[in-house]
Amino acid sequence: MGRYKNTPVLPDGSYGLWQRPEFKKFLDYTYTVKDGDTLDLISYEVYGREDWYYAIAVANDIIHPFRDLKTGMVLKLPHPEEIIKFEGGL
Repeated sequence: MGRYKNTPVLPDGSYGLWQRPEFKKFLDYTYTVKDGDTLDLISYEVYGREDWYYAIAVANDIIHPFRDLKTGMVLKLPHPEEIIKFEGGL
């Protein structure tokens, strides 16, 4: 299923808009962006998997990762339970 499980399929077979997750529970620590960081690398460092980069982006209102992710930014990190729940695992 994954993070697109809540995306509606329209009658013509096309997909509707992706439902933006609302994360309410966060880890007890933040992440300060270092020079050269990317969201997938941060995701791997924090969660051990690079595919949760989108959760970090959503939680921090990052629309364009190359433009919006800046060295020194302090990022909130969604709790893994929240991400799994959004992806349909809980």
